[in-house]
Amino acid sequence: MGGGDIAIPGVIRLLVAQLAVFLALLLALSAVHKALRWSHTRAVVHEFGGVPRAAAGAAAAGALLAEMLAAALLLVPAWRASGALLAALLWGAYLALMLHRLRKGRRDVDCGCSFGTARHALGAFAVVRNAVLVACAVLVGVSAAGGAEPVAASQVLAAAAFLALYAALDQLQSLPPLRRGAAL
Repeated sequence: MGGGDIAIPGVIRLLVAQLAVFLALLLALSAVHKALRWSHTRAVVHEFGGVPRAAAGAAAAGALLAEMLAAALLLVPAWRASGALLAALLWGAYLALMLHRLRKGRRDVDCGCSFGTARHALGAFAVVRNAVLVACAVLVGVSAAGGAEPVAASQVLAAAAFLALYAALDQLQSLPPLRRGAAL
């Protein structure tokens, strides 16, 4: 290998650091979204989470704080594995609630997983999205256990672009399906 060549493990560590930044941005944006739509968040915690109305505010605040903590930890190389574990636990809990609601035939309940204002019925998209987020968090956690790279400005920009794509996909899934013969 020449002096300018980059080893594959080094590239993988850089990509995992970028993935950690994306997950951190997603968690932080999710927490801000919960705070900005507080009454909706409490309603989702009650309806989707099954938390009694009297405790919905406290449970929502706990989720919001856990998301912010996970986001912050993901950005610090020394704490990235802990942040990834917390993120995986959060998204895993949300996934478990989705599966529980789907098993009960409750596709109509809003999981509050979208950044938009429209309600989204539970379905395959939400389940797969959360499973992928859990897998990404686990990958970041496992990779960070062996040492994590610091975050570079270019990784923040790339993660922000990926977040924009994530938000676009979120909006696309909310569109009604095209019917045969429908005009585009």
